[in-house]
Amino acid sequence: MPHQIIEISPSIVDMLDVDDLACDLHETAAQQEGLPLSGLRTRIHIASRSLVADQSPNFGFIAVYLRIAEGRSIKTRKAIGEALFKCLCEHIDSQVGDAPLALSYEIQEIIKETRWNRNRVPEFMSVRENSS
Repeated sequence: MPHQIIEISPSIVDMLDVDDLACDLHETAAQQEGLPLSGLRTRIHIASRSLVADQSPNFGFIAVYLRIAEGRSIKTRKAIGEALFKCLCEHIDSQVGDAPLALSYEIQEIIKETRWNRNRVPEFMSVRENSS
């Protein structure tokens, strides 16, 4: 159930292609061992309003959160996080250079006893794969 949530300050939306960023992060996550593709979701939230540091309109942020179920070792989580943070940084550097942005990537574990969900995507993926 890996879910990536990309939070972006409104001040930088015009600086970069946010859909392209989401695709890059999604594809990189899909390549990580331990992140099942059938549960992978990547979504973008542009903050309706935000203030950064001294409130200069030139400052911005991108904060990405990867929510995953418990059970992966710290070594695995670090490898996943390092690969995804590298993807984020390289993407931003290629599109906006050294703009005054704060970038972060955080992995959050979800405790199964306090999580409820229903996912029918895998059953539809197998139907689609079998009909090809």
